[in-house]
Amino acid sequence: MHWEARLRRLAALQSGVIGIHQMGHVGGDHRWWNNARRNGRWEPLSDRVLRADGTPATAEQRAFAGVLDAGPPSFLADESALGWFGTRNASLEPVQVARRRGTTNRPGALARAHRLRDVRACDVVVVRGLPVLSPIRAAWCEAARLSALPEEWAVPRLERVVDGLHREHLLTWEQLHESIRCLGRRGRSGTSLMRAIAVKRTPGTSATESRLEDRFVEALQEAGADPMEPQVVVGGDRPIGRTDFRDPNLPMVAEINSLTFHSTPSDRDADRRRYARLVAAGFAVAVVWEDDLWSNRSDVLRVVSDARTAAREGRPAVFHTASCPWPLDCRDPLW
Repeated sequence: MHWEARLRRLAALQSGVIGIHQMGHVGGDHRWWNNARRNGRWEPLSDRVLRADGTPATAEQRAFAGVLDAGPPSFLADESALGWFGTRNASLEPVQVARRRGTTNRPGALARAHRLRDVRACDVVVVRGLPVLSPIRAAWCEAARLSALPEEWAVPRLERVVDGLHREHLLTWEQLHESIRCLGRRGRSGTSLMRAIAVKRTPGTSATESRLEDRFVEALQEAGADPMEPQVVVGGDRPIGRTDFRDPNLPMVAEINSLTFHSTPSDRDADRRRYARLVAAGFAVAVVWEDDLWSNRSDVLRVVSDARTAAREGRPAVFHTASCPWPLDCRDPLW
């Protein structure tokens, strides 16, 4: 394959940009970089980042460029990390990146860069191809930022961030308390705020998020079906998020959907993207709709059984119960 085709293939995975330190990843060296800079088909965004011609300038591209410019082992951080996860009211820009303490302190040309201490292996995850601070650690960064405010102002703001991550299935109360045990200490910015919000968010209180999920647990129990584990984060080092339920023995999850939050076109698009990521990761997905939990339990059990069978046979797919408001999706076993 021609050297430039290799660079373009890499750029296509990164919103159209490449970093100088990545030349070795595609079998190249500094000569490839210099040729790309000179041939007019790549725009230098900095000394360390090139953009392929014809690619649109987007916030996502600027996030990739900021991390690539800062160089390894940098990662998206702070509010930018929250924005990458899609947290409400969080913005990707201005792009903020961080590095582990003890690495380079070279300033970034395309992002605000700072160093972060006590970065654990689990604190950095890869999401859509970009190294990003994990949701719980990003919440700690937000707590540190808010610690400069009076507590009566800071606590409600931090609660909105943490509750939003929890609502989006990106954080559990168990993770919140575990992070306080590992990171909380006298003198660390944000510790008192994280402890304050943890008081009302004790492990186990979010075992199920709603009456609908309680109803699902009852349906399985009454039918004698194998139980499922509630509120489990799936995805390994590339987290997809927290699922409503996961089978403890099979690559199978169940999502409990209310019409209030899952019936509009934007809801459908977001759910389809989420289900596609679960299927790509090898999971069979049972999507249980609100009306069926109350009036059609037999279909709930059918969909759970179908998803478990597919998981056993290595056929990741999505199965909806009968009251799914997306008729085309419901007729297609992939969705």
